Amino acid sequence: MWWEDIELGVTTQLGAYTFTEAEMVRFSRAYDPQPFHIDPEAAKASFYGGIIASGWHVASVWMKLMIASSQKRAAEAGERRTGGVSPGFLNLRWIKPTRPGMTLHYDSTTHEKIALKSRPDLGLVRSLNMAVDDNGETVMSFTGQGFWPRRPKE
Repeated sequence: MWWEDIELGVTTQLGAYTFTEAEMVRFSRAYDPQPFHIDPEAAKASFYGGIIASGWHVASVWMKLMIASSQKRAAEAGERRTGGVSPGFLNLRWIKPTRPGMTLHYDSTTHEKIALKSRPDLGLVRSLNMAVDDNGETVMSFTGQGFWPRRPKE
């Protein structure tokens, strides 16, 4: 797929994921060992009143689902390329805590394309990425960015 082929306003459903306490604690012990992520007793006494997932865990699940979705779409289209290299993300927000047993539903909506003057062979695509709970409440959002190859000029 070329940058020129990407349509704005298209939402891709990436899938759902249910968080378990054991997995949340395991992830947080390795990558975000704050007491309200790893110690049930300390978490009860915290601002959150119980164990919550690390925001980085919630974001990492987005990445897992995005890669799986990209690989599936590429395979269906007979392409090898599954996405662009990212220069980073913008406006990451963890809006609502993720608690054990919650299922989050992830999606990505393209909303901006930028032609790069310094690299006419590449374009930048920005997408709004969301995780919502079963009640439709937003738990996490951020703007992702990816470089995509531009169609060669003939």
